[in-house]
Amino acid sequence: MNVTNATLEAIADGVVQPAISTQTQRFFVTLTIFLISMTGLTGNLAVFMFATTLKTLQNSFGRLSASQSFAEAILCAVFMFFYCPMVLLDIPSFKIASAHAGLILLFCYDVCIFSHLFIAFNRLCAISFPIEYNNIFNDRNTRVLIGLAYAIPCFTSIYMHLANNCLLPYVDFGWYFGVNTSADCDVIRFYIDFCKDFGVVALIAVVDVGTIVMIKVTAPGMRLMSANCAQSQKKRQREITFVKQCLVQGAVFATELVFFFIISTMQTQPVMIFLCTTVAWSLVHTIDPLVLILLNREFRTMLMKNPMGRGRTTRVTYSTQPMDTSSHNNM
Repeated sequence: MNVTNATLEAIADGVVQPAISTQTQRFFVTLTIFLISMTGLTGNLAVFMFATTLKTLQNSFGRLSASQSFAEAILCAVFMFFYCPMVLLDIPSFKIASAHAGLILLFCYDVCIFSHLFIAFNRLCAISFPIEYNNIFNDRNTRVLIGLAYAIPCFTSIYMHLANNCLLPYVDFGWYFGVNTSADCDVIRFYIDFCKDFGVVALIAVVDVGTIVMIKVTAPGMRLMSANCAQSQKKRQREITFVKQCLVQGAVFATELVFFFIISTMQTQPVMIFLCTTVAWSLVHTIDPLVLILLNREFRTMLMKNPMGRGRTTRVTYSTQPMDTSSHNNM
């Protein structure tokens, strides 16, 4: 899934070759990505609006989730409003700009996985250190983590690629954002993209496993403390939801990385390259908000009662008890 240096030189010179795919092929490619990105954009905007307006989410978890959803919404918007018209109409100026659009997509992806990492630590602290949780994830520390989630990708995904001319231009054969074939870029792509992403996803898995273990360890004590509390059963249900969500989100991101970086390199047919790269890349950011909405009763209730995210109050009160620290790990 590489693009030749000649292609990069043509893009740099403002000369783009006509598409080698047919209009029918480009139509179905555009339709596929449009439907995926539109669903992802809608889902991420819904999560962002709820996380920034509803009182039940005015905490560290809500702010981190809003930050992540904002980046994912931008990514879906780029696919929807840039990639789709570029492919369908074969617009030369868009193809010239596609090398930088690819970097924006890469930046948003990295923001997403680092936000996932910080949210994973958020959940672990909520379970392991319920008393100290508010001090650990106070407003200042949360802002620092959000800043890091955006600052790290600025260095790894933008500066390193631009400094070494490793751009991500659109490639018509496979309808994906490719990487040039220089030795330097191969090294950068392996360490900065593949190893970094797999490392972060693996760390998320480790933290989530630790959180699941802590849920089991603290369960007996929590049952004794809340034997007469009506919140006990609801808290247990949220813990089960948390475990399901960890498994689904971890599996989705790991699968996308395997398809994008490994399986796609084994493909020679443009359709298979398209499925392993562009479809996998856009689909993971559509599934992510849907998992959050579908596996959390709070979000489903908010969406049904207040679909446009209007107002700052809600009838959902079972996750807002001040002493129930599990309300901070409803991811």
